[in-house]
Amino acid sequence: MATTYKDVEIQCPFYKEQVKQSISCEGLTDESIIKLWFNSQKAKELHMKVFCQNKYKNCEIYTMLEKKYED
Repeated sequence: MATTYKDVEIQCPFYKEQVKQSISCEGLTDESIIKLWFNSQKAKELHMKVFCQNKYKNCEIYTMLEKKYED
């Protein structure tokens, strides 16, 4: 779900949305989400650039959620 124009750069399949200082990802269950809250918008943007946009497979949340779909 895109919430800003920068969302088009997101590569992670578990990304849901962002607001000023947080990122929401798919949750461990169908009825949940994981919300990452950052102390600053700059910290959130750095996390997004490193993990959500480029190296999402290195993100610990991605690794955890990927296991949800393993057989």
